[in-house]
Amino acid sequence: MNAIWIALLVPLAGTAAGAAFVFFLRDQMPALVQKILLGFASGVMG
Repeated sequence: MNAIWIALLVPLAGTAAGAAFVFFLRDQMPALVQKILLGFASGVMG
C-alpha cells in the first residue's frame, strides 16, 4: 500500500513543482520560453 502512495505522489510533486515554476516566474520569462514550456506541458499531458 505504501508503494502505491509513493507512485502517486512523485508525479504529483513533479507537476506541482513545474507549475509553480512557470506560475511564479511568468512575468520574468520571455514569451518564447513560455510558449515552449506550455507546448511541452501539453505534449506530456496529451
